[in-house]
Amino acid sequence: MLTANLSHVLDGFLLGGLYAGVALGLTLVFGVMRLVNLAHGEVLIAAAYLAFVVVGYIHLDPLLSLVIVAPVMFVLAYPVQRYLLNPLVHSGLEAPLVATFGISVIAQTVFVLVFGANPKSLEAAYTLTGINLGIEKVRTIFVIAAALGLLLVAATHFGLTRFRFGKALRAAAEDPVAAAALGVDVDHVYALTFALAAGLSSFGGVLIGLAFSMDPTAGLAWLLRGFTVIVLGGMGSIWGSFLGGIITGIAEEFGAAYVGPQYRDLIVFSLLVVVLVVRPGGLLGRKVT
Repeated sequence: MLTANLSHVLDGFLLGGLYAGVALGLTLVFGVMRLVNLAHGEVLIAAAYLAFVVVGYIHLDPLLSLVIVAPVMFVLAYPVQRYLLNPLVHSGLEAPLVATFGISVIAQTVFVLVFGANPKSLEAAYTLTGINLGIEKVRTIFVIAAALGLLLVAATHFGLTRFRFGKALRAAAEDPVAAAALGVDVDHVYALTFALAAGLSSFGGVLIGLAFSMDPTAGLAWLLRGFTVIVLGGMGSIWGSFLGGIITGIAEEFGAAYVGPQYRDLIVFSLLVVVLVVRPGGLLGRKVT
């Protein structure tokens, strides 16, 4: 029993690392702009599909395709925030929320028209191999996902606390009016934040394509998982997204083992509701830190 439980913890930790990478862009956008990006799931799936195209045409490894996918997602996201969402952000929370929902619906339609409705996945040798970690043998891709998730969270935290742009971003998150008075171009910072979140989400999207699969409507499930992670860890907390991912992954693995794998989604979303009721601020809830 002890060995089995340790295996569930290990599996949950590795899965949680992937969840942290998936949720990082979502928590960054919310922490800076207080914007709930309902199109976040479609950003993930768009990155996975773009990697699918790049791999098909250039024959790069899916992870190496990120050198193309992440900059492209960054470039595509910047004008969306700068010219569509920024004017709406200043008019209240409802308008940008509805706008991101519209973007989500449009993206799903485009995915169906371009890629069809059937699921697709990214293929690589390491998706079929395993690594013996002592307790059990786990899929290599989940070890890669956990390591990459931790690296992304640490790098994002370092960038926000050490670089000039990170300080401007944090100032805009804390008090946009005061930041603007001090010469910070808040609209530009918002657009760069949204673009950076899309670039970071590219990593999560490619990992989804490698570890699971993608289809035009898969974004909703990943959006809800992302919400669970950032609500649990603390809305706007960078390290909280990693902690929330780990806890979510472990809870999902134990629930799948003792209740049934068919109830994975129910377990995750029940956890979301419980956290909102018991501790709505999350475990490490604070602005981008």
